[in-house]
Amino acid sequence: MLKRIIKLRSPKFHDIPGWCLDSGVYAFDMSEPPSKKRKTILDFFRRKEKGNKKDSVEKKEAPLDSVMSSSADSKSKESQITPSDKPSSSKDFSRSVSDENKHAQSAVGPLQEGGSSVSGGASMYGGASRKGDVSRTDSQNSYCSSDGDPTQEYDMLQDFTDPHIPDIPDHKPSQKRDDSLWKGKSLGSLYRNPPEMNLLPPLKSHPDHHVLIKLPYKYDPKERPLPHPHHYTDKWDSYHVRMPCSNQSEFPVNNKIRRRWDIIESALRKPIPGPLELADAISKYNTRLTDKNFRVLTEFCFDILSNSERTQFFDVILPKTIKLALSLPHLITQPIPLLKREKNKSITLSQEQIACLLANAFLCTFPRRNARGKSAEYHNYPSINFNSLYDGDPRYQDVKLEKLKCIFNYFRRVTTAMPAGVVTFTRQCVDKFPDWKNLGDTLTDIHVSAEGTIEDDGDGLLQVDFANKYMGGGVLGMGAVQEEIRFLICPEMIVTRLFTECLEKNESLIMKGCERFSNYSGYAGKFKWAGDFVDKTLRDQWGRLFTDVVAIDALIIREFSHQFKMGSVLREINKAYSGFFVPHYNFVTQPPLPAVCTGNWGCGAFGGDKRLKALIQLIAATQARREVCYFTFDDSLLRDELYDIHVYLTKTNPMGIGNILTLIEQYGKKITDSKQFKKTTNLFQYIPKVFDGTLENTDSEPESPGFTRSDSREMQYQGAGGEDELDGHSNTAGKSTLHKSNSLDYKAHTP
Repeated sequence: MLKRIIKLRSPKFHDIPGWCLDSGVYAFDMSEPPSKKRKTILDFFRRKEKGNKKDSVEKKEAPLDSVMSSSADSKSKESQITPSDKPSSSKDFSRSVSDENKHAQSAVGPLQEGGSSVSGGASMYGGASRKGDVSRTDSQNSYCSSDGDPTQEYDMLQDFTDPHIPDIPDHKPSQKRDDSLWKGKSLGSLYRNPPEMNLLPPLKSHPDHHVLIKLPYKYDPKERPLPHPHHYTDKWDSYHVRMPCSNQSEFPVNNKIRRRWDIIESALRKPIPGPLELADAISKYNTRLTDKNFRVLTEFCFDILSNSERTQFFDVILPKTIKLALSLPHLITQPIPLLKREKNKSITLSQEQIACLLANAFLCTFPRRNARGKSAEYHNYPSINFNSLYDGDPRYQDVKLEKLKCIFNYFRRVTTAMPAGVVTFTRQCVDKFPDWKNLGDTLTDIHVSAEGTIEDDGDGLLQVDFANKYMGGGVLGMGAVQEEIRFLICPEMIVTRLFTECLEKNESLIMKGCERFSNYSGYAGKFKWAGDFVDKTLRDQWGRLFTDVVAIDALIIREFSHQFKMGSVLREINKAYSGFFVPHYNFVTQPPLPAVCTGNWGCGAFGGDKRLKALIQLIAATQARREVCYFTFDDSLLRDELYDIHVYLTKTNPMGIGNILTLIEQYGKKITDSKQFKKTTNLFQYIPKVFDGTLENTDSEPESPGFTRSDSREMQYQGAGGEDELDGHSNTAGKSTLHKSNSLDYKAHTP
């Protein structure tokens, strides 16, 4: 790769990625023709066939089927490769073409029809573990990215000044059964979609809702929506997605400026028989990428896929995926607006259009999306090209290999039978929030269970995505917790990364109609693809599945006690409310809103207290007039405690939201003053003790829910994010002036 200097005097070249030197001279990364022929998949197999006899004998003595059956054998297989034999590039892998029988008895893979739908993804692709499995520390399961993506740079265990360590599970929660123990309102009695009055107005496009399909439209499972308008129109500006097929998307090649889309078409229309050629094709129009950036993808194709699966992908699925990607100017015929901060806006696309956009992301065609510096145009957006998923040392990328199984399964499905529905993405910004500290409403009804998951058991409910402020978080990196997993089993959600600017503290993103394509097992570092999934959810008149998912990002808690300061508490309540709230909803003429289906939001890697976050979500759902379905992730103690405190706050000693917030603030002060108190008394234990007289040295001993402080000290209001705070009241009975005080910056710097 060489850098050449070319002189460009015309203003039309100012938008070309590069950097200015002097007086109109620009420098660009240029693709230098290789001095020797690039290796191909045939060269790979020829080289392996010429391998030394010793390796062949050792491989015969240790069949691959037996190697994959145990970790001990895996280590034995790793030892067959001496340090001098180990590859120095992404094209050198220790896999023989004689491995044809590797998956002879394996479960059905994602590139074959009728993938397994049972859990236990370790059996997929013919093995429970990969060769060379290396023990690793927890910090290696952090969000990280080789391309500097700010959405993936957060280490789960760093920067915690408090001994409180995030509780990150490594397993999927237990499946909900008919005899599962639950408390509160029954799951079946919660309000859900579709409601009895399942009527929608005709789908229309207006300034705040961009519809990219031809109207009028009514869902027909046998006919895919048509794009609108008929001919491609483009806007190359900072308010719309810069499309690779735009005439203004130009690229320097051999001292000449060419249309980027011509280069993409030329590179992708050539035969691509394997991952090496695929990497070569992508690097033709994405010159920042080299062979080393595709090591995970190459290992996946050579070491995870069987020969038959690899042949199926490169002979059938990839050509269809490329055809789908190159249909971009015919399927996306109008500009896609960016969902920018502080603006309410919706986008409705067909599932075919989303598949086309994801095919381009898979092939890394989107311009200006690799640069991640603060001066980059899209630094406030998550990455969209899949190159970060393909990059890394394969020895430490087990999670990425499992992610690729989800992605490959998605493209197998959509290229075999394209879905005919539509999906709507809505950025919701709330400008005015309730005066929380003066609210007297008691908490809404709740269903709480230790077993079950949001995606499996929340059908028809408003399902919460424990989001990163950059949509998808580490889905294209090493992240594999709640949000990343949801984006992997529902890949249509990944397209939000193309047009959604990072969320502000008063915003949420609502995804209506995303289809699920995969099952999974495990969690975090033990995440596994677990077979194909057929989504049988009903659709509305617009063709959207009744699957509403709301993305809300929580604060990172670096010191346990800080989250109980009122500034932090109110920030989290406002954030949850921004996702649960429906503007201009008529509760008199329209049916009740579906319940919120959630769990330990903002806990785990984010370090939040489960009890506090549960109360926060209950408060927000109450004011949004929704019930709550809460899954505690196999935490039976939390299930019982949450139900008990709900009964206490609604029946035993009913109190309003304002009083609950005062108790939360008082608890925060107690644990700040005494670390021992934090160890002996949690929030749910503290609240009843305030009233039953068993709490020692309390600041107040109220006689009723509407209480005032017994002392004359003024309550201090800890501000959030350094912004101006408003004077408020501690409760509905007595007023206490809330003063500003200096506090740490609690902006939503989410990982």
